Amino acid sequence: MITTYIDIIRHGEPVGGRVFRGRTDHCLTERGSQQFQQRIERLGQRWQHIVSSPLLRCKQSAQWLANTQNIPLSIEANLAEIHFGEWENQLVDAVMAEQSISQMWQDPMNFCAPQGEPTAALQQRVLVAWQQLLKTHQGQRVLVVTHGGVIRMLAQHLLELTANGMSKLSLPYAAVISFKVIDSEYEGQAQQWVSLEGMDGTEL
Repeated sequence: MITTYIDIIRHGEPVGGRVFRGRTDHCLTERGSQQFQQRIERLGQRWQHIVSSPLLRCKQSAQWLANTQNIPLSIEANLAEIHFGEWENQLVDAVMAEQSISQMWQDPMNFCAPQGEPTAALQQRVLVAWQQLLKTHQGQRVLVVTHGGVIRMLAQHLLELTANGMSKLSLPYAAVISFKVIDSEYEGQAQQWVSLEGMDGTEL
């Protein structure tokens, strides 16, 4: 029996205000860096590897932690946030004033911004990254630094949440959700159990 622990943390507050950030590559505010560092201190873990989205608001903190604690860091393109197409870097309030975005919450698994990436495509690539992570880092404790949309896609799949259930997850900046994955064998067949170890969505 092999147990893998995976802590998944959302990046801290980025510059740019309340926009559809998606692939827009904003860096963190000073507060955003502090949020990440505070959450890491609260977790009190020692990771054997860090895996990060390639976007600056994740990579910035992942690189800081890797350097501070001398932990190997990998960049995974499939952990990038969803692409919001025409809405990229547009103020959320401005977009909402011009068109309805209710589908994003009411039917999130079938959502796609104009000229953007379908949610189903996001989940597909995120699950590819998840399976690769489990294969490469089996038996380790790994920290994943990524985005709210990515975390929701993983939670929806791993916890078998309804679409509405996924939308109700509270994931403020630097929120963390932790999973335990047990790989074993029973009567010659490979078995895998995924369980939720914990979640911390308190504001920092």
